[in-house]
Amino acid sequence: MKYSTYQSIFPMNLENLQETRKEGKVRLLQVITNTLLLKLLILVIIVWVAGAGVLTVFAAPSVSNKEVIKLTVQPGDTLWKIAVNHKPERMDTRVYIEGIMRINALEDRGVQAGQVLKLPHF
Repeated sequence: MKYSTYQSIFPMNLENLQETRKEGKVRLLQVITNTLLLKLLILVIIVWVAGAGVLTVFAAPSVSNKEVIKLTVQPGDTLWKIAVNHKPERMDTRVYIEGIMRINALEDRGVQAGQVLKLPHF
């Protein structure tokens, strides 16, 4: 069969077809860009909220010199035992221990008998 008598029912306008393809590509780029921007925004919000939470947890109130009690460590005392006995009623013991460590510039949680510690007052 050399020649066909088939004729499409759709008009063959190549210019229209090329324009439609260009519009489709532009639309696809817009969708991808919008999706990436949305993901970036969500990531920024998550990092911001997490950072604010971390800063809140590790933030220690400043302690003035007037609000400090000095204590001599007795044999058998630990920072935990000292903190439990001297911390405010509703304060977490771990937070009070961090306050003791900061005000005394301690690098670890070990204390020795006879050592004088400053206790923060909150």
